[in-house]
Amino acid sequence: MYQDGGDTPMAFDPNVSVVITAYNRLALLPIAIDAALSQVDCDFEVIVVDDGSTDDTPAEIGQRYADEPRLRVVTRPNGGPPAARNTGIDAARGEWIALLDSDDWWEPKYLSSQLAVLADNPDADMALCNGRRQDQDGSWHNLFDNPYFRMPTSMDAMCAGTWIQPSFTVVRTEVARRLRFDEAFYMGDDQEFMWRFVEAGYRCVPNHTPLAEYRAISAGDVATEDQITADEDVLRMGAYSVWKKHSRKYPSAIRGRGLDFDRAYGPILLRNGHVDDARFHLWRWWLARPWNPRPAWLLLRSLRRR
Repeated sequence: MYQDGGDTPMAFDPNVSVVITAYNRLALLPIAIDAALSQVDCDFEVIVVDDGSTDDTPAEIGQRYADEPRLRVVTRPNGGPPAARNTGIDAARGEWIALLDSDDWWEPKYLSSQLAVLADNPDADMALCNGRRQDQDGSWHNLFDNPYFRMPTSMDAMCAGTWIQPSFTVVRTEVARRLRFDEAFYMGDDQEFMWRFVEAGYRCVPNHTPLAEYRAISAGDVATEDQITADEDVLRMGAYSVWKKHSRKYPSAIRGRGLDFDRAYGPILLRNGHVDDARFHLWRWWLARPWNPRPAWLLLRSLRRR
């Protein structure tokens, strides 16, 4: 194991750079690191980007993986997930980058399977695999089985609200460096990245094999800080900020959505102080269901707020 500014890395040429970002996830981080180091049939390096943790992550990880030459720890001041991902992208030496969140997990053949799909699709710039995804209520399902999920292969899919799990992706390094993650989006930066990825004409291909696991809520027996992904309002507000940005060019990202969208986002936006946006959706909800007292009541509340 070596750290930035420390020992010279062992001379080898990794095909993939695994980027694991972490902030105060020391109790969970070794699970992700061990999953990355357990990959088979692939030449890779593991870059752990510590985003200014206060739980002594760099020292603890350095001690635990002192004899692991494939592991590198990069430290930076706290700047949020997109800034940490960009730091890892800058440090990567592989042709491909595989993002792995500190509380997620991979099967041992994750990388080799993803690379095989990419080899079969030489014009592709990203592979997105299937995998188990935990919702905020703790339930589990496979990503590709979600009825609202569509492969992010068109602007229509992006406007319809599709998404990715970063830990299920392997992306070409030169593309990741060209696009980068927008550090203005503390939440939803992965979805925003995909808007620009698709718009620029890059190609994402599916890998239907379930190979990874995304956790919205940390395991109850593992002490760790509260996860922002467990707060549905935070998640939805992050997604809405991405849609709002891109709706300037693609109005259907917001205006083309149906009653269920207005009914879901009107109250959330109002609850979080986005009164003008809330009023737009509450008005559409009330027009569609004028006999329903709830949108009328919420709309009245929004009109009383400035």
